[in-house]
Amino acid sequence: MTSQTAPNHTASDGYDAIVAARSVLPVLRDTSANSDLQRQVDDRAISVMRDAGLARLLTPKEYGGLELPPSAQIRTCMIMAGACSAASWVHMVCGAHTFVVARFPKECRDEVFSANPDVLLPGTLAPQGTVTRADNGWRLSGRWQFGSGVDHGPWLLLGALGEKLNGGGRLPPVHVVVPTSDVEIDDTWYTLGMRGTGSKDLVARDVFVPDHRAMETVPLFSGTFEEKLSPLYHLPVMGGLAAMLAGTAVGFSEAGLANFVDATKVRRDAYAGNAKAAKAGIQMRVAEAESELKAARHFVEQNCELLDEAMAAHRPPVDLETRVQIRWNAAYAVELCRRATERIFAVSGAHAIYDDHPLQKMHRDINTASHHAIVDFDGVAEIKGRLELGLTDGIGLV
Repeated sequence: MTSQTAPNHTASDGYDAIVAARSVLPVLRDTSANSDLQRQVDDRAISVMRDAGLARLLTPKEYGGLELPPSAQIRTCMIMAGACSAASWVHMVCGAHTFVVARFPKECRDEVFSANPDVLLPGTLAPQGTVTRADNGWRLSGRWQFGSGVDHGPWLLLGALGEKLNGGGRLPPVHVVVPTSDVEIDDTWYTLGMRGTGSKDLVARDVFVPDHRAMETVPLFSGTFEEKLSPLYHLPVMGGLAAMLAGTAVGFSEAGLANFVDATKVRRDAYAGNAKAAKAGIQMRVAEAESELKAARHFVEQNCELLDEAMAAHRPPVDLETRVQIRWNAAYAVELCRRATERIFAVSGAHAIYDDHPLQKMHRDINTASHHAIVDFDGVAEIKGRLELGLTDGIGLV
Protein backbone atom coordinates (compact mmCIF):
# COMPACT_ATOMS: atom_id res chain seq x y z
CA MET A 1 0.00 0.00 0.00
CA THR A 2 1.29 3.44 -0.90
CA SER A 3 0.51 6.19 1.57
CA GLN A 4 -1.21 9.24 0.16
CA THR A 5 0.95 12.33 -0.06
CA ALA A 6 -2.07 14.55 0.62
CA PRO A 7 -5.35 13.68 2.34
CA ASN A 8 -8.43 13.63 0.09
CA HIS A 9 -10.44 16.20 2.01
CA THR A 10 -10.72 19.01 -0.53
CA ALA A 11 -13.38 19.49 -3.19
CA SER A 12 -12.90 20.91 -6.68
CA ASP A 13 -14.32 24.26 -5.55
CA GLY A 14 -11.67 24.57 -2.83
CA TYR A 15 -13.86 23.43 0.05
CA ASP A 16 -11.69 21.82 2.74
CA ALA A 17 -13.45 19.37 5.06
CA ILE A 18 -10.68 19.47 7.66
CA VAL A 19 -10.80 23.26 7.87
CA ALA A 20 -14.58 23.05 8.12
CA ALA A 21 -14.43 20.52 10.96
CA ARG A 22 -11.96 22.64 12.91
CA SER A 23 -14.11 25.73 12.43
CA VAL A 24 -17.02 24.23 14.39
CA LEU A 25 -15.01 23.08 17.41
CA PRO A 26 -15.70 26.12 19.63
CA VAL A 27 -19.46 25.66 19.32
CA LEU A 28 -19.23 21.89 19.82
CA ARG A 29 -17.22 22.40 23.02
CA ASP A 30 -19.65 25.04 24.23
CA THR A 31 -22.71 22.84 23.65
CA SER A 32 -21.32 19.42 24.60
CA ALA A 33 -22.52 19.47 28.21
CA ASN A 34 -25.98 20.61 27.18
CA SER A 35 -26.19 17.85 24.56
CA ASP A 36 -25.51 15.30 27.30
CA LEU A 37 -28.00 16.94 29.64
CA GLN A 38 -30.85 17.09 27.12
CA ARG A 39 -29.95 13.66 25.65
CA GLN A 40 -29.79 14.86 22.06
CA VAL A 41 -27.30 16.98 20.16
CA ASP A 42 -27.80 20.67 20.85
CA ASP A 43 -29.51 22.51 17.98
CA ARG A 44 -26.64 25.01 17.81
CA ALA A 45 -24.18 22.19 17.17
CA ILE A 46 -26.38 20.71 14.45
CA SER A 47 -26.76 24.12 12.80
CA VAL A 48 -23.07 24.97 12.82
CA MET A 49 -22.10 21.58 11.37
CA ARG A 50 -24.71 21.93 8.64
CA ASP A 51 -23.69 25.52 7.88
CA ALA A 52 -20.06 24.38 7.57
CA GLY A 53 -21.06 21.92 4.84
CA LEU A 54 -20.21 18.86 6.93
CA ALA A 55 -23.55 17.16 6.28
CA ARG A 56 -22.92 17.05 2.54
CA LEU A 57 -19.47 15.44 2.50
CA LEU A 58 -20.85 12.17 1.09
CA THR A 59 -23.93 13.59 -0.68
CA PRO A 60 -23.92 13.00 -4.47
CA LYS A 61 -22.62 15.90 -6.55
CA GLU A 62 -25.74 15.87 -8.73
CA TYR A 63 -27.68 17.21 -5.74
CA GLY A 64 -25.15 19.81 -4.66
CA GLY A 65 -23.14 17.48 -2.46
CA LEU A 66 -19.37 17.20 -2.25
CA GLU A 67 -19.05 13.42 -2.86
CA LEU A 68 -15.65 13.35 -1.15
CA PRO A 69 -13.73 10.13 -0.46
CA PRO A 70 -14.49 8.27 2.80
CA SER A 71 -11.35 9.59 4.47
CA ALA A 72 -12.89 13.07 4.61
CA GLN A 73 -15.81 11.78 6.66
CA ILE A 74 -13.59 9.62 8.88
CA ARG A 75 -11.12 12.40 9.65
CA THR A 76 -13.81 14.97 10.38
CA CYS A 77 -15.31 12.47 12.83
CA MET A 78 -11.94 12.27 14.62
CA ILE A 79 -11.52 16.02 14.77
CA MET A 80 -15.00 16.84 16.05
CA ALA A 81 -15.12 13.99 18.58
CA GLY A 82 -12.44 15.71 20.64
CA ALA A 83 -14.86 18.58 21.23
CA CYS A 84 -18.16 16.67 21.47
CA SER A 85 -18.48 12.91 21.18
CA ALA A 86 -22.25 13.11 20.64
CA ALA A 87 -22.09 15.63 17.79
CA SER A 88 -19.36 13.60 16.10
CA TRP A 89 -21.39 10.42 16.56
CA VAL A 90 -24.48 11.88 14.91
CA HIS A 91 -22.29 13.29 12.12
CA MET A 92 -20.83 9.80 11.73
CA VAL A 93 -24.17 7.98 11.65
CA CYS A 94 -25.95 10.41 9.34
CA GLY A 95 -22.94 10.54 7.02
CA ALA A 96 -22.84 6.74 6.87
CA HIS A 97 -26.55 6.69 6.04
CA THR A 98 -26.05 9.26 3.28
CA PHE A 99 -23.35 6.90 1.96
CA VAL A 100 -26.09 4.22 1.78
CA VAL A 101 -29.14 6.19 0.60
CA ALA A 102 -27.09 7.61 -2.30
CA ARG A 103 -27.25 4.05 -3.74
CA PHE A 104 -31.06 3.90 -3.83
CA PRO A 105 -33.03 4.33 -7.08
CA LYS A 106 -33.02 7.82 -8.58
CA GLU A 107 -36.63 8.49 -7.59
CA CYS A 108 -35.67 7.96 -3.95
CA ARG A 109 -32.52 10.05 -4.26
CA ASP A 110 -34.55 12.87 -5.78
CA GLU A 111 -37.00 12.78 -2.88
CA VAL A 112 -34.30 12.79 -0.22
CA PHE A 113 -31.58 15.05 -1.60
CA SER A 114 -33.16 17.45 -4.14
CA ALA A 115 -34.69 19.78 -1.58
CA ASN A 116 -31.62 19.90 0.65
CA PRO A 117 -28.13 18.44 0.07
CA ASP A 118 -27.45 19.01 3.78
CA VAL A 119 -30.24 16.66 4.86
CA LEU A 120 -29.46 14.53 7.91
CA LEU A 121 -30.40 10.85 7.68
CA PRO A 122 -30.80 9.12 11.05
CA GLY A 123 -32.07 5.58 11.47
CA THR A 124 -30.79 2.10 12.25
CA LEU A 125 -29.02 -0.28 9.87
CA ALA A 126 -29.67 -3.39 11.95
CA PRO A 127 -32.68 -5.36 10.59
CA GLN A 128 -34.84 -5.06 13.69
CA GLY A 129 -38.17 -4.70 11.85
CA THR A 130 -39.98 -6.74 9.21
CA VAL A 131 -41.51 -6.07 5.80
CA THR A 132 -44.27 -7.81 3.88
CA ARG A 133 -45.01 -7.39 0.19
CA ALA A 134 -47.77 -5.02 -0.89
CA ASP A 135 -48.93 -3.64 -4.23
CA ASN A 136 -46.06 -1.53 -5.61
CA GLY A 137 -44.18 -1.66 -2.35
CA TRP A 138 -43.88 -3.00 1.18
CA ARG A 139 -45.59 -2.77 4.57
CA LEU A 140 -43.09 -2.02 7.34
CA SER A 141 -43.56 -2.78 11.04
CA GLY A 142 -41.30 -3.12 14.05
CA ARG A 143 -39.24 -1.41 16.71
CA TRP A 144 -35.70 -0.24 16.10
CA GLN A 145 -33.29 0.71 18.87
CA PHE A 146 -30.44 3.21 18.63
CA GLY A 147 -31.90 5.80 16.25
CA SER A 148 -29.01 8.24 16.68
CA GLY A 149 -29.87 11.80 15.70
CA VAL A 150 -33.54 11.04 15.07
CA ASP A 151 -34.59 14.47 16.35
CA HIS A 152 -32.70 16.18 13.55
CA GLY A 153 -33.62 14.41 10.28
CA PRO A 154 -36.74 14.29 8.06
CA TRP A 155 -35.94 10.83 6.65
CA LEU A 156 -34.93 7.53 8.25
CA LEU A 157 -32.93 4.58 6.93
CA LEU A 158 -34.11 1.31 8.51
CA GLY A 159 -33.17 -2.35 8.10
CA ALA A 160 -35.84 -5.05 8.00
CA LEU A 161 -36.12 -8.81 7.64
CA GLY A 162 -38.16 -10.14 4.75
CA GLU A 163 -41.51 -11.80 5.41
CA LYS A 164 -41.70 -15.49 6.26
CA LEU A 165 -42.65 -17.78 3.36
CA ASN A 166 -45.26 -20.50 3.58
CA GLY A 167 -42.76 -23.17 2.62
CA GLY A 168 -40.23 -21.99 5.19
CA GLY A 169 -37.50 -19.39 5.10
CA ARG A 170 -37.87 -15.68 4.41
CA LEU A 171 -37.64 -13.18 1.62
CA PRO A 172 -34.21 -11.48 1.60
CA PRO A 173 -33.68 -8.63 4.10
CA VAL A 174 -34.15 -5.10 2.80
CA HIS A 175 -33.34 -1.55 3.79
CA VAL A 176 -35.96 1.12 3.42
CA VAL A 177 -36.16 4.91 3.49
CA VAL A 178 -39.21 6.39 5.23
CA PRO A 179 -40.24 9.87 6.38
CA THR A 180 -39.53 10.38 10.07
CA SER A 181 -43.13 11.53 10.41
CA ASP A 182 -44.29 8.00 9.50
CA VAL A 183 -42.85 6.47 12.67
CA GLU A 184 -43.22 7.01 16.40
CA ILE A 185 -40.18 8.17 18.36
CA ASP A 186 -40.11 6.43 21.75
CA ASP A 187 -37.70 8.18 24.12
CA THR A 188 -35.92 5.25 25.73
CA TRP A 189 -32.48 6.87 25.66
CA TYR A 190 -31.44 6.74 29.33
CA THR A 191 -27.97 5.25 29.12
CA LEU A 192 -24.51 4.84 30.57
CA GLY A 193 -22.79 6.85 27.87
CA MET A 194 -23.10 8.66 24.53
CA ARG A 195 -26.10 10.33 26.15
CA GLY A 196 -26.11 13.31 23.82
CA THR A 197 -26.69 11.22 20.69
CA GLY A 198 -30.44 10.96 21.27
CA SER A 199 -30.44 7.37 20.03
CA LYS A 200 -34.10 6.73 20.78
CA ASP A 201 -36.32 3.85 19.72
CA LEU A 202 -38.28 4.06 16.47
CA VAL A 203 -41.62 2.31 16.06
CA ALA A 204 -43.35 1.63 12.73
CA ARG A 205 -46.85 0.21 12.49
CA ASP A 206 -47.80 -1.05 9.03
CA VAL A 207 -46.09 1.83 7.22
CA PHE A 208 -46.29 1.70 3.42
CA VAL A 209 -42.93 1.94 1.64
CA PRO A 210 -42.98 2.31 -2.18
CA ASP A 211 -40.67 0.06 -4.18
CA HIS A 212 -38.30 2.88 -5.09
CA ARG A 213 -37.52 3.44 -1.40
CA ALA A 214 -36.50 -0.16 -0.70
CA MET A 215 -33.40 -2.14 -1.67
CA GLU A 216 -32.27 -5.67 -0.97
CA THR A 217 -29.61 -5.51 1.74
CA VAL A 218 -26.83 -7.71 0.34
CA PRO A 219 -26.30 -5.92 -3.01
CA LEU A 220 -26.90 -2.57 -1.31
CA PHE A 221 -24.24 -3.16 1.34
CA SER A 222 -21.71 -4.90 -0.91
CA GLY A 223 -22.04 -2.34 -3.72
CA THR A 224 -22.94 -5.01 -6.29
CA PHE A 225 -26.34 -3.56 -7.29
CA GLU A 226 -26.92 -3.06 -11.03
CA GLU A 227 -26.96 0.73 -11.40
CA LYS A 228 -23.51 2.17 -12.06
CA LEU A 229 -22.89 5.10 -9.74
CA SER A 230 -19.82 6.91 -8.48
CA PRO A 231 -17.27 4.40 -7.12
CA LEU A 232 -17.87 5.95 -3.68
CA TYR A 233 -21.30 4.35 -3.57
CA HIS A 234 -20.04 0.89 -4.48
CA LEU A 235 -17.75 0.66 -1.43
CA PRO A 236 -18.68 -1.75 1.39
CA VAL A 237 -21.21 -0.24 3.77
CA MET A 238 -20.23 -2.17 6.88
CA GLY A 239 -16.55 -1.36 6.49
CA GLY A 240 -17.33 2.29 5.83
CA LEU A 241 -19.52 2.59 8.92
CA ALA A 242 -16.99 0.76 11.09
CA ALA A 243 -14.17 3.01 9.90
CA MET A 244 -16.19 6.15 10.66
CA LEU A 245 -17.16 4.89 14.12
CA ALA A 246 -13.54 4.09 14.94
CA GLY A 247 -12.56 7.61 13.92
CA THR A 248 -15.04 9.03 16.41
CA ALA A 249 -13.78 6.75 19.18
CA VAL A 250 -10.15 7.69 18.56
CA GLY A 251 -11.00 11.39 18.55
CA PHE A 252 -12.66 11.53 21.94
CA SER A 253 -10.24 9.03 23.51
CA GLU A 254 -7.26 11.15 22.48
CA ALA A 255 -8.95 14.21 23.97
CA GLY A 256 -9.52 12.29 27.19
CA LEU A 257 -5.88 11.30 27.47
CA ALA A 258 -4.79 14.89 26.85
CA ASN A 259 -7.13 16.02 29.63
CA PHE A 260 -5.70 13.40 31.98
CA VAL A 261 -2.12 14.42 31.24
CA ASP A 262 -2.84 18.12 31.77
CA ALA A 263 -4.67 17.45 35.04
CA THR A 264 -2.00 15.06 36.32
CA LYS A 265 0.76 17.61 35.85
CA VAL A 266 -0.73 19.71 38.66
CA ARG A 267 -2.41 17.02 40.81
CA ARG A 268 -1.16 16.28 44.30
CA ASP A 269 -1.78 13.30 46.55
CA ALA A 270 -4.70 14.17 48.83
CA TYR A 271 -2.86 13.02 51.98
CA ALA A 272 0.89 13.06 51.36
CA GLY A 273 0.88 16.05 49.03
CA ASN A 274 3.28 14.39 46.59
CA ALA A 275 3.09 15.19 42.89
CA LYS A 276 1.02 12.59 41.06
CA ALA A 277 3.12 13.01 37.93
CA ALA A 278 6.18 11.78 39.84
CA LYS A 279 4.67 8.34 40.39
CA ALA A 280 6.22 5.64 38.20
CA GLY A 281 2.93 3.77 37.95
CA ILE A 282 1.15 6.77 36.46
CA GLN A 283 4.05 7.45 34.11
CA MET A 284 3.85 3.87 32.85
CA ARG A 285 0.09 4.08 32.36
CA VAL A 286 0.46 7.28 30.35
CA ALA A 287 3.14 5.67 28.17
CA GLU A 288 0.98 2.62 27.48
CA ALA A 289 -2.20 4.59 26.87
CA GLU A 290 -0.44 7.00 24.53
CA SER A 291 0.98 4.11 22.51
CA GLU A 292 -2.39 2.34 22.38
CA LEU A 293 -4.08 5.45 21.03
CA LYS A 294 -1.27 6.06 18.56
CA ALA A 295 -1.77 2.50 17.28
CA ALA A 296 -5.54 3.05 17.15
CA ARG A 297 -5.07 6.18 15.05
CA HIS A 298 -2.76 4.22 12.74
CA PHE A 299 -5.51 1.65 12.12
CA VAL A 300 -8.01 4.43 11.38
CA GLU A 301 -5.60 6.07 8.95
CA GLN A 302 -4.95 2.73 7.26
CA ASN A 303 -8.70 2.40 6.75
CA CYS A 304 -8.75 5.86 5.17
CA GLU A 305 -6.16 4.65 2.69
CA LEU A 306 -7.85 1.31 1.99
CA LEU A 307 -11.25 2.90 1.31
CA ASP A 308 -9.88 5.82 -0.70
CA GLU A 309 -7.69 3.54 -2.81
CA ALA A 310 -10.62 1.23 -3.54
CA MET A 311 -12.68 4.23 -4.61
CA ALA A 312 -9.89 5.61 -6.81
CA ALA A 313 -9.33 2.19 -8.43
CA HIS A 314 -13.02 1.94 -9.43
CA ARG A 315 -13.03 -1.66 -8.25
CA PRO A 316 -16.36 -2.71 -6.85
CA PRO A 317 -16.89 -5.12 -5.30
CA VAL A 318 -13.97 -4.72 -2.90
CA ASP A 319 -12.21 -8.05 -2.29
CA LEU A 320 -12.92 -10.05 0.86
CA GLU A 321 -9.42 -9.60 2.29
CA THR A 322 -9.67 -5.81 2.14
CA ARG A 323 -13.19 -5.78 3.57
CA VAL A 324 -12.16 -7.95 6.50
CA GLN A 325 -9.04 -5.85 7.11
CA ILE A 326 -11.13 -2.66 7.28
CA ARG A 327 -13.50 -4.23 9.80
CA TRP A 328 -10.62 -5.59 11.88
CA ASN A 329 -8.75 -2.29 11.85
CA ALA A 330 -11.85 -0.53 13.13
CA ALA A 331 -12.71 -3.07 15.82
CA TYR A 332 -9.12 -3.22 17.05
CA ALA A 333 -8.85 0.57 17.10
CA VAL A 334 -11.96 0.86 19.27
CA GLU A 335 -10.72 -1.89 21.58
CA LEU A 336 -7.40 -0.08 21.97
CA CYS A 337 -9.30 3.10 22.84
CA ARG A 338 -11.27 1.20 25.48
CA ARG A 339 -8.12 -0.31 26.99
CA ALA A 340 -6.32 3.02 27.07
CA THR A 341 -9.29 4.70 28.71
CA GLU A 342 -9.65 2.00 31.37
CA ARG A 343 -5.94 2.25 32.08
CA ILE A 344 -5.94 5.97 32.85
CA PHE A 345 -9.40 6.19 34.42
CA ALA A 346 -8.26 3.75 37.11
CA VAL A 347 -5.78 6.37 38.38
CA SER A 348 -7.82 9.51 37.68
CA GLY A 349 -8.67 10.07 41.33
CA ALA A 350 -11.94 10.37 43.22
CA HIS A 351 -12.99 13.55 41.44
CA ALA A 352 -13.35 11.58 38.20
CA ILE A 353 -16.46 9.84 39.54
CA TYR A 354 -18.59 12.97 39.08
CA ASP A 355 -20.88 13.17 36.05
CA ASP A 356 -19.46 16.50 34.91
CA HIS A 357 -15.84 15.31 34.98
CA PRO A 358 -14.44 14.95 31.43
CA LEU A 359 -12.65 11.69 32.23
CA GLN A 360 -15.81 10.13 33.63
CA LYS A 361 -17.63 11.14 30.46
CA MET A 362 -14.87 9.68 28.29
CA HIS A 363 -15.01 6.45 30.29
CA ARG A 364 -18.79 6.22 29.87
CA ASP A 365 -18.66 7.08 26.19
CA ILE A 366 -16.01 4.59 25.10
CA ASN A 367 -17.66 1.80 27.09
CA THR A 368 -20.89 2.59 25.25
CA ALA A 369 -19.42 3.11 21.78
CA SER A 370 -17.42 -0.12 21.97
CA HIS A 371 -20.67 -2.07 22.38
CA HIS A 372 -21.79 -1.18 18.85
CA ALA A 373 -22.21 -4.41 16.89
CA ILE A 374 -20.20 -3.14 13.90
CA VAL A 375 -17.03 -3.06 16.06
CA ASP A 376 -17.78 -6.04 18.31
CA PHE A 377 -14.22 -7.10 19.11
CA ASP A 378 -14.79 -10.83 19.60
CA GLY A 379 -17.06 -11.14 16.58
CA VAL A 380 -14.74 -9.30 14.21
CA ALA A 381 -11.68 -11.10 15.62
CA GLU A 382 -13.36 -14.38 14.72
CA ILE A 383 -13.92 -13.15 11.15
CA LYS A 384 -10.28 -12.05 10.89
CA GLY A 385 -9.05 -15.34 12.32
CA ARG A 386 -11.20 -17.40 9.95
CA LEU A 387 -9.80 -15.48 6.99
CA GLU A 388 -6.20 -16.00 8.11
CA LEU A 389 -6.87 -19.73 8.58
CA GLY A 390 -8.48 -20.10 5.17
CA LEU A 391 -11.97 -20.74 6.56
CA THR A 392 -13.71 -18.23 4.33
CA ASP A 393 -16.92 -20.23 3.91
CA GLY A 394 -18.13 -19.13 7.33
CA ILE A 395 -17.66 -15.42 6.68
CA GLY A 396 -20.89 -13.58 5.99
CA LEU A 397 -21.55 -10.02 4.87
CA VAL A 398 -18.64 -7.75 5.87
